[in-house]
Amino acid sequence: MAYENYEIICNKNYNLDVKDWNFKSNSEYTKVLEHVNNQQANLYLKQIISEFEDIYINNKFTLIDICNKNDLYGKTIKNDFVNFTSCSPSNLRYIYQSFKILSYINSLGLNNIDFVEIGGGYGGLCFFINKLAGIFNINIKSYTIFDLLYPSLLTKKYLLNLGIENTNHYQLNNFQNISKNSFLISSYAFSELPENIRIEYQEKIINPYTIHGFIAWNGVSVYNFKKNTNLKIIDNFYTQIFNNKSCPYVFF
Repeated sequence: MAYENYEIICNKNYNLDVKDWNFKSNSEYTKVLEHVNNQQANLYLKQIISEFEDIYINNKFTLIDICNKNDLYGKTIKNDFVNFTSCSPSNLRYIYQSFKILSYINSLGLNNIDFVEIGGGYGGLCFFINKLAGIFNINIKSYTIFDLLYPSLLTKKYLLNLGIENTNHYQLNNFQNISKNSFLISSYAFSELPENIRIEYQEKIINPYTIHGFIAWNGVSVYNFKKNTNLKIIDNFYTQIFNNKSCPYVFF
């Protein structure tokens, strides 16, 4: 996937006043991000209620408030969701993936987490994880996002405007101070990278610095990208309903 137009849009928006941001409704930008459709979003909502019913019921208004905050900037395109709210469809994916990640961390008995995300978009998943971690009694020590330079600049500015300050933003050739016990996250980005870049991430970041993680997979077939680690491959509605076997969730 070529990212030239995506980078240009990120740079232009970074240099605008926040109130003038429009990237979430830019068709070139939404080829890369913010493109969950209504059908997919309703399936995410169904899965949230099915797998996390008590958490959803007890925190529904908190979830709506987080969605409203995430939709403040970028001229968000919203849709109505029955028994929930009007919001960006992508928010339902952020909620579901956050719940999967945070509940997995609970199952491992971990806390005080240093997150490392490969491909952070505009910071949506980072924002939701930061806002939802308390529901799972998880403390976040740090959150590091690796991305291209101009997306990184926009992401940092976006998150700061939403009050998320504990983030570091690096490129693969320019990083420092990564915890050696980090939890890896990548929502589709890692598996969509060219093979040589994936190998570089494996050698420089994944193997030396991460001990557990979550990857929403896409593109290439799942392979063992982490040395001496057993991967846990989980089906989701992409693999089950849409029969897209290249899009499972991968935990380690």
